[in-house]
Amino acid sequence: MKTRQVIARIVADSRPLAGKILLAALCIVLGIALSLVCPELLERLTDSLYAFWTDGTPIDWNVFWLLCGVLVAAYLFSALCSVLSTVLMTNSVTKHFTAGLRIRISDKIRRLPVSFLDATPSGEIISRMNSDVGTLGGTVRSFFEVAIDGFVRLIAITAVIFWKNPVVAALIVVFVPLSLILSVVLAGRSEKHFSLFREQNGKVCAFVEEDYTGFDTVKAFGIEESQAARHDELADDAARKVRRGYYLNGLVSPAIMLVNNLGFAAICLAGGWLAVEGKLSVGAVVAFVLYAKMYASPLNSIAGGISMMQNAVAAARRVYALLDQEEVSEVARKAATECRGEVEFRDVNFSYVSDKPLIRHLSFRAKPGQKIAIVGPTGGGKTTIVNLLMRFYDPDSGAIFVDGENIMEMNRAELRDKFAMVLQDTWLFGGTVYENIAYGKENAAREEVVAAAQKAHADRFIESLPEGYDTVIGEDAANISGGQKQLLTIARAYLANRRMLILDEATSNVDTRMELLIQRTMDELMEGRTSFVIAHRLSTILDADVILVVRDGQIVEQGKHEELLRRGGFYAEIYNSQYEAQN
Repeated sequence: MKTRQVIARIVADSRPLAGKILLAALCIVLGIALSLVCPELLERLTDSLYAFWTDGTPIDWNVFWLLCGVLVAAYLFSALCSVLSTVLMTNSVTKHFTAGLRIRISDKIRRLPVSFLDATPSGEIISRMNSDVGTLGGTVRSFFEVAIDGFVRLIAITAVIFWKNPVVAALIVVFVPLSLILSVVLAGRSEKHFSLFREQNGKVCAFVEEDYTGFDTVKAFGIEESQAARHDELADDAARKVRRGYYLNGLVSPAIMLVNNLGFAAICLAGGWLAVEGKLSVGAVVAFVLYAKMYASPLNSIAGGISMMQNAVAAARRVYALLDQEEVSEVARKAATECRGEVEFRDVNFSYVSDKPLIRHLSFRAKPGQKIAIVGPTGGGKTTIVNLLMRFYDPDSGAIFVDGENIMEMNRAELRDKFAMVLQDTWLFGGTVYENIAYGKENAAREEVVAAAQKAHADRFIESLPEGYDTVIGEDAANISGGQKQLLTIARAYLANRRMLILDEATSNVDTRMELLIQRTMDELMEGRTSFVIAHRLSTILDADVILVVRDGQIVEQGKHEELLRRGGFYAEIYNSQYEAQN
């Protein structure tokens, strides 16, 4: 995306704030008008004093003090307008713009395909939402100040000085093109360095997030020093990239100051000569010096704004790249229909990477109420089958049917409402135990939550917590054990009470005694419901109606436990190896 396209998009995204921006613009314009009056007043006051001191021309003190009062009032109201415009830009425009972008990104993430989130580190996304949006939002104010204050002030001052004296005005204006060229060239060269820095900063955030979430592992293997060295390497690389950008930006203001000082010198020399020749009054020279100083302000503002915009453009590219990610296609949600729980895979093919097929010609059928176990070696495609069934990914070819309807023609939310899931990797959010269980059903009554916890055998440990069901689960759920986390997610599934279940090694984090209890209650839960059980421990699925043995993305065997053992195939090999290991 080109720079001008990025800027145009920033402007377009700021349209909802047009009212506040317009009010800020009016304050800016009024402040500029008042500031332009001040040199004219000083010119009249200086000329009256100069005439009094040189040839004794009497001063009308009533008019003199009136002009002094008007001058002070003009300065005060000009400052007030500046404060009001700053408040509007900072508190209203910038904050609302930033908040709006973060809301849009959050909403966008919910509509992105799982494949994008699988391929993008969470730290990278956080970096874009936090650092990049913060930089972009903070620069919006500067952008509009450059567009409104800088250019309007330049045009107004240019008109006034040419009206007063074209010769002196030309001396001031002649330095403007040089200033702008310096600003654009230096700032343009800095933009690529800021882009590289933004990308590297995302890598740093991703590494820090990964390092923190794996803190226990880092400690256990004693790799703190190597992790710290890796972090220093990434951070130093980011510092090198941003240092060059700030160095080039830092040259802008000194270059503008040099041009301004040359302009001041030229005005003083030319103005002094014109005053001696009687072609310009002393007060007019004072006024021109003030106008020249005022002229420097918008130039500095434009130069600084252009420099900041390069950093903002680099951040905006990353923000808009995320907002422009292709979303999952979705059909309109249909009215809820009764779920029977019939599932069929018909010649399904799928690959995460186009040239590396995983699922090949997969076909099977699950009748309503059946318990379907999926077993096989790691990487064989067990979890992928669930990902396809839930439409986390879509098949490359073939079709999947639920109750006779192709899931590609179903709304994802409608499809997922038919399933409850208990995964090996538990997920709990910051909140109370009660809220985490109630997550399984909207507006659930407390009695329902307690009943679900009892069925999952979670009520005993919940009651032992300091605040019972109102105990707040700490960050990363560090104040409860892994098995207790699993029990809460099982209770959540009980509460959801869906017609179909997906259980991915649901009892992997509990001890043997608790596993037996949970298995019994899970059997009760699965009764009458279509259940897909992914298991590595075959002892948990001996009573399955159908066992699908998956290897290299294909079903190599299917049937009941005893039947598969009699065949003496791959399933029997897996079972016997586990049996031998247990003994």
